[in-house]
Amino acid sequence: MNFKENILLALAGLKANKMRAFLTMLGIIIGISSVIMITTMGTIVEKGLAGVVTDLGVNNLVEIFIRQKEDSVRTTIEESDMFSDEIIEQLMTRFSGELQYIAIQQSVGGGTMRFNREDINMTVYGYNSDFIHIFSTDLLRGRYINEKDIQGQKSVCVIPDDLALKLYGSPENAIGEILSMNVAGGVKEFAVVGVYKYKQSAFGGVFSRNYDIHIPITTARKMINASPYYSWVDFITYEDVDVIKFSEEFGEYVNERYYKDNNSYEVMCYTMAEQLTSISQYVGIIQGVLSIIAGISLLVGGIGVMNIMLVSVTERTREIGVRKALGAPNSAIRIQFIVESVIICAIGGLIGIIAGVLLGNLGGLLFDTSAVPSVGAIVIAVSFSMAIGIFFGYYPANRAAKLDPIEALRYE
Repeated sequence: MNFKENILLALAGLKANKMRAFLTMLGIIIGISSVIMITTMGTIVEKGLAGVVTDLGVNNLVEIFIRQKEDSVRTTIEESDMFSDEIIEQLMTRFSGELQYIAIQQSVGGGTMRFNREDINMTVYGYNSDFIHIFSTDLLRGRYINEKDIQGQKSVCVIPDDLALKLYGSPENAIGEILSMNVAGGVKEFAVVGVYKYKQSAFGGVFSRNYDIHIPITTARKMINASPYYSWVDFITYEDVDVIKFSEEFGEYVNERYYKDNNSYEVMCYTMAEQLTSISQYVGIIQGVLSIIAGISLLVGGIGVMNIMLVSVTERTREIGVRKALGAPNSAIRIQFIVESVIICAIGGLIGIIAGVLLGNLGGLLFDTSAVPSVGAIVIAVSFSMAIGIFFGYYPANRAAKLDPIEALRYE
């Protein structure tokens, strides 16, 4: 019997026992689809994180924040522990050759407004004028918050383009209009001076839309009676600065200059590149653990294949006896059952690939980003399924090959 005949015989056997064959393949299908889906989702997360950094334009961002020292007794942070406008100005002067922009912000909180019988949710933030440069906010119409707005604590705002379209019909029509919202315990009115391009994050499809409204930072402080002190500040370096190296030197200088005598708090610097690397490493670890778990299901599926092949050998004992009596060598019997085992795993692997790709694309739709299955994961999954077919099919095949033809013919 040649190889083609073995394949046709295996397919005929599967067709005769469809439900049993499907249940045998199920472990392989689940394992392979899980591996492909997990690797695809890991790619989506990494792509999403990289996209967030690219969209925000924060590749050369250095964030400095206050943290409690390990041996600190005092747990409450005070204004003297935080950054003041004077300290920030001194740092910008001291590192004028490295630092290009600085972003400070004050969160006001959630706000709402009623429009055409619909409640519109907003989040109001106070920013300084450099924010537009740091986070690559694309201004479509009007202008951004400037120093006169900040010094005069003016009631002006910059809104996203989709909100401008909803409320005023277009970004052009929004300029000069009055936006009235319920925020910070009362109704506040702001003149719209600018409209920015809303950029949906890679994970934006999971969450409902909440509109970010930008106002002058001094106006924000006044609304909630906040003090002009900050527990963290964002800096943007010039393009030719080694961000990671500068971050270390910058943190050491600030600690030595301003926190040497502070027994409770110090500063810590990190860059977006470092944070992205750390997150990617954690994603990789989680992805690896989940892939191992999925691999265990493949192992269980392989045991299921071996079990059903043993049943098949038992059921076809007389057939094996007849073939051996007619002169079939042990190798032919062994190959027959190995081929059948490989066919089961191959079909299960194919179904698993299709299911994994579909589930990965579904995950991409949920996160509103494109999902491209890893070719390497598909190759490994298919190779593994074929290896399982050979490995777990060999024992039943070898057992069939060693059957005594006389005893096999007597089998009822």
